[in-house]
Amino acid sequence: MDAFARLVRAADRDGTVVAAGVWAACEAFFFPIVPDVGVCLLALAAPRRAARLFLAVIVGALIGTVVLAIVAIRAPDAVHSLLLALPGIDAGMLADADRSVARDGLLGFVQFGPGAPLKVDTAAWVAHGGDVLGLLAGVILNRLTRVGPPVLAAVVIGTIAGPWIRAHQRATLGAYAAFWIGVYAYIWLLA
Repeated sequence: MDAFARLVRAADRDGTVVAAGVWAACEAFFFPIVPDVGVCLLALAAPRRAARLFLAVIVGALIGTVVLAIVAIRAPDAVHSLLLALPGIDAGMLADADRSVARDGLLGFVQFGPGAPLKVDTAAWVAHGGDVLGLLAGVILNRLTRVGPPVLAAVVIGTIAGPWIRAHQRATLGAYAAFWIGVYAYIWLLA
């Protein structure tokens, strides 16, 4: 069976949807790699399954954010240290998120393209005494504006170019892997 057929089968499984949600929960708390890496690949191979996977990412992000918020309320210094220990996060990013949340409130969570991870905005929201409903709304806004566009792009590309992608699986998978390696090399090493 070819790689994209396996991806389509995986996208059909409930376990894959759960895994996307767990990945998103972990990323919202401590994991440094966004769930887009897996979900966009699945959306590229199985565009019709993308909505279900994206919903799992939102639910997972909500769960991970609530857990992080609880920890941040009880042990803000520990969360601050945890965030600074993650690749790509530095004191400047934490200060920027703090200013953004203080200035923009809920709109501080809106993010088109790369930027501060959701966990950074969560810590800033909690530090400013933000309410739970606002935090949950911020998570949804963040996932819609930060994860939604890449997933939508993968759906469009997978729908329009599906036959070409399947005929050029190795090139597609190589380009996909190179893209994400480049993204993380930039974020973790150059930014």
